[in-house]
Amino acid sequence: MRLSRKVISMGVLLVTLILSSGWLPHKFYVSLTELRYNSHNERFELSIRIFPDDLDRALLERSGIHTQLATKLEHEQTDSLLRTYLLENFTLEADEVEIAFNYLGKEPESDAIWCYLESDPVPAPRQLSIRHELLTEIFPDQVNIVQVYIGDWNKGMLLNRNQPGGMLSLEE
Repeated sequence: MRLSRKVISMGVLLVTLILSSGWLPHKFYVSLTELRYNSHNERFELSIRIFPDDLDRALLERSGIHTQLATKLEHEQTDSLLRTYLLENFTLEADEVEIAFNYLGKEPESDAIWCYLESDPVPAPRQLSIRHELLTEIFPDQVNIVQVYIGDWNKGMLLNRNQPGGMLSLEE
């Protein structure tokens, strides 16, 4: 059964409101990713909002290092570990060409953390293929919401362990 775009959009909106409100305790596993194409510099700009304790756990299991993200005790290797983890678990292809991303950094925000990446210049795409597997190896019910913005065009995707990726056509 295929969900309608309206149902998916409403789901994305609801989860976005919950994530941005900060009033619910962290009892669910979800990330919010905004992927924007900046036509002025022809780069993809990627922002991922994620719970730091979940990310700490993933980095601990991979490296054995307690990163303690967004605290005064943050480990000196955290940015290096985080960069590697993000680049291995999020990929983007534009018109069947894999896009390389550069890690720009991270920024804490109340109960979450924003991670930022940016691509080198690429031509405006017609088709995107996205794979987003952050935290799905740790939490079976992890949901990764991806919202894509290219000019006036935008679409949302709900990805998880069973559906880690998907394709979007900008010609729709």
